[in-house]
Amino acid sequence: MTNEQQVLNAIDAAWIVDQAERLIRIPSVTLQEQEVCRCYERQLRDLGLDVDVREVTPGRPNLYARIPGAGDGPTLMLNGHLDTIPNQNDQPFYRDGDLLYGRGSTDMKGGMAAILGTARALLSCGVRLKGDLWLTAVVGHEEPQAEKDGPCALIEDINSERTSGDRIIIVEGPDALWVMSMGSMVFTISLESDRGGLHTQYVPFSENPIRYVGDLLGRINRFQQELDDGQIHPLAGAERIDLGIVRAGDYFNRTPQHCAFTGTRRWSPGKTAADVLAELKSLAVEVVAGGGLAVQVSMEHEREPFETPLDDPLIEAVASAHRQVTTAEPELVGKRIVGDANLYVHGAGVPTIYYGPSNETAHADVENVSITRMVSSAKVYALSALGYCGIAD
Repeated sequence: MTNEQQVLNAIDAAWIVDQAERLIRIPSVTLQEQEVCRCYERQLRDLGLDVDVREVTPGRPNLYARIPGAGDGPTLMLNGHLDTIPNQNDQPFYRDGDLLYGRGSTDMKGGMAAILGTARALLSCGVRLKGDLWLTAVVGHEEPQAEKDGPCALIEDINSERTSGDRIIIVEGPDALWVMSMGSMVFTISLESDRGGLHTQYVPFSENPIRYVGDLLGRINRFQQELDDGQIHPLAGAERIDLGIVRAGDYFNRTPQHCAFTGTRRWSPGKTAADVLAELKSLAVEVVAGGGLAVQVSMEHEREPFETPLDDPLIEAVASAHRQVTTAEPELVGKRIVGDANLYVHGAGVPTIYYGPSNETAHADVENVSITRMVSSAKVYALSALGYCGIAD
């Protein structure tokens, strides 16, 4: 029997389900991950692994465990987050056929349980890799209040060599090769009048700052049309500009002193956040020229785009594993949404991809994960480790 077949045979579906249930039953909203961190630490230690408990804030640790290789192969990191969004409708844990239900089941405790299943199979078979396999869990992913403190701490620890990875698989998303994400920012365009608030009766509408709100909205609409007609990324499609908040004025017959537009901008690899910010300012200045308005453009939560080349050895290893496990060709995926890969690629310089059990119900009122796909993912991770890290003699 080959090493690959031994490892596949050692992946225990019922055991993985038990581990997933333990995790899903524990509420773990961002900044309240203490109990689920203790649980995952126990699960790793029960496999016989040493665990580096790296406190991000008191009681909220990242967890790092290593399956040591022979030392002559590349290092792979399997990574995911333990926190969830709030359980707004108090969805309980339950099982219905092939599906496990509960907050965090697909985002992303199913993937975290699959990591455990992969590790258990490799350890029980005694198959030794050439390179190290790191199993890492972070906090602080979901809610903005955490400011990505767990992923940022992991970046610090990769850069200081507290942990390591030549490549990272984030065990989230669809069971496909998610190899790129656009860049993203939240932007605010502010228009300021130096005339102060005046009675609208005494100001021609053509000179009313609020008139430029309509002009700028129209220009943003045309800009999206230009993006739609421009360079289209083959995986993620056209770049986007979207608005969610428009504010202007404080009284029905006073001209506004301040008008503000807040939205999101998503862009393809090849541009930077600084490029996009300058582009937005130029667009706004063009619209309000001659109106006596000062323009300011600011950004927050900016993330640069990432794209891992299709000939990267990790992609080749995961694609081969997917074919062996599913007997189907893997789908190549690119998304406009951003995640931790955008951080790891630019913060630690580590090529990264996503491959998970599912994400169709992520953040939904009713969240679930397929047991079949969770177990299949564990098999893909195991074969990917064998293929990428190599098998020691």
